[in-house]
Order: sequence, then C-alpha cells, then structure tokens
Amino acid sequence: MPDSNAFTATLLDLSCATRQRLRDEQQALFAILIEREREFGFNPDIVVEYPEPLSGLLDDPVRYLDARIGAAESARGRPFARIAILTTYGDALGGPLTTAGYREELVDMPAGPDNTRSYARELAEDGSGVFYLEAVNEMDEKIQPGFVLKLDDGEGKLLAGMSGSVAEQDGERCAYISTVVARDDAPAGTSSRVAEEIWRYLRAQGVTRVNLGTQTADRFYQRQGFRVIHTIVPRLRHRPGSDGNRVWHDLVIMRKDL
Repeated sequence: MPDSNAFTATLLDLSCATRQRLRDEQQALFAILIEREREFGFNPDIVVEYPEPLSGLLDDPVRYLDARIGAAESARGRPFARIAILTTYGDALGGPLTTAGYREELVDMPAGPDNTRSYARELAEDGSGVFYLEAVNEMDEKIQPGFVLKLDDGEGKLLAGMSGSVAEQDGERCAYISTVVARDDAPAGTSSRVAEEIWRYLRAQGVTRVNLGTQTADRFYQRQGFRVIHTIVPRLRHRPGSDGNRVWHDLVIMRKDL
C-alpha cells in the first residue's frame, strides 16, 4: 500500500493549465476508473446499449428503438417490462419519443451537458427487466474539464483524483463532476480526502451547487452529502459485499449544495 505521508496533491485549472493539459489529466483518471469499474457487474435482467453510430437513433428514434428492443427480446426469449433512456440529445429525441408515449423528465444539471433528459416507457405487463439506452455526448464543450485534482503516490504515480467543470446559470455558479477515482491499493479514505479538497476549491470559486451522474458510487457520494434527484435505472450494477452477497447500485443523478 502506498505511504500516505508521501502523497503529492496537485490542483490544476484554467488559470495555470491549458484545456488540453486538463483533458490529458482527466483521461489518466478515466483509465483508472475503467479498471475499477471491472469490479462491478451488470444486472442480468437489464440490457444496456450505447448506440454507435448515433445516426440511426437521431434520424428516426422510435423506429430505431423498436428494432433494437425487438432484437434484444428475441435474443433473451421474453419481453421487457420497461424502457429507460438517458440522453444529452433531448432536443432531437424529445418530440418523437413523447409522441410515441415515452414520459420525458428534464435532468437538472446546470453545469452538466445541455439538453440532458430521461425517457421511460412501460411495455408488456408480463414482461421482466429493463432495456436501457444511453446516448451522451462526452465531447460537449460545456463539460470539458475546467479543474483536475490529482494525487500521486510516493513513487510519483497517479493514485487518485477528481475532475469536473464549472458553469454559471441565472447568476448561480454550479459545478459538474466528471470523474472521481482512486486506485484499488489506495489507503482507506483517499477518495474522501480528494473530494474534500475539491469542495474547498469550489467554495472558493463561488460555486453553490454540484451535480453528477453515477452508476457505481451512489453510496460514496451520499456520504459526501449528495442526494438523489433523479433515479434513471434502479439496481443497474452490483459488486460483491463483505458478506458475499451482492451490493446493488442505482443509476442516479445527484446534487450537493455547498
């Protein structure tokens, strides 16, 4: 385990680093996150789809979804009970989906991607499980990193960190958290230490609200004072608990007031 006395913390933002430097640092954090997320499984009764390319979905969303849902139901041999969608393309999808009977919910994240919305529709009464589709523009300029805090271990290797962006809406400065992660060999409490540093930084920047979305870290953020404001898919992911049973995590949008 790394020596906590040898940690080096570095906070970068646009006052001292280029946008490209911040992107590179965020990507390094994201690489650790990808590894950590391998510890989590998906609910076997939920089919998850990330459409690529997006053209089919955006050109004719109802036809695209009907085709994809039909194919998934054929493969699993039973109908779904529900469809859930999270997207930053709500301006393009909203009209066709609501006309087709989907319930639309605006996702309140002032510093997050514009036009973020969720859609839901109930299907067969005798169905089971959920078809979940996520279409998010990760290259949205609004959520490109404006700050990165990184924590290096005693050997100068990246141990943990946090990144996000700040935006102003109606005179209120808000933040969006993109990534928070710690290596699996980090001492207990490392992620909390990183988070507290970021809350202090954001308060000093005049930020009064922080938003984020997560499918694996809802319990961590609740301990940090966040509350759930949108539940997109309950029990989407799971990890093994200390007693050998599965610990379930919901896909949620969360908010913290600073």
